[in-house]
Amino acid sequence: MSTSKPSKPPTNIPPTSSLHTLAITTGTYPLIIGNHTYIHLRAHLSTTHGPLTIGSHCIISEKASVGYQSNSHPSNPNSNNGEEEEDEKEEVKVQAIILSDHIVIEPKAQVEAAQIGEGTVVETGARIGRGAVVGKYCTIGALCSVGPYEDVPDHTVIYGNDERRIDRSGTDALRAKRVEQHVEVLKKAELAARKK
Repeated sequence: MSTSKPSKPPTNIPPTSSLHTLAITTGTYPLIIGNHTYIHLRAHLSTTHGPLTIGSHCIISEKASVGYQSNSHPSNPNSNNGEEEEDEKEEVKVQAIILSDHIVIEPKAQVEAAQIGEGTVVETGARIGRGAVVGKYCTIGALCSVGPYEDVPDHTVIYGNDERRIDRSGTDALRAKRVEQHVEVLKKAELAARKK
């Protein structure tokens, strides 16, 4: 029984960003990371089914996963979880995932969305299904979920038992500034740890 290591994607990461050496990256499509983005150890980034673009000033927390994680193919919402049908021989479609700027993905969250808008927070243990499109400045609460191929409007807050409301409190700029400050604190802490 041979155990081959999963392939690593071609990665484009600027010097202002940090991809922890213990973060897990798999796949063959490109992984593009924006400026001032921080990716924690044991975060899992998968480009198996298409390229993954992460914007500037983003935080991907420990044990969070971004990219298609299961064996079933993302382009087929009626997929049978990786079981091949004998008659089905369709061409595999590339599925890109785009995370805009100022996004926070908290620990153990799973993101398979096609796109997440600027300033969105995906809290601990939340799950965003494959192909979903999440608008700007949304909050997906802890342990909440967004279904596959679902569209979530800007400023939506999903909380509790997947209840929803729209938050138009006008704090978009403050949220973005808070994420930028958080990234700087993480980078300073990492630098201090390296000096020890």
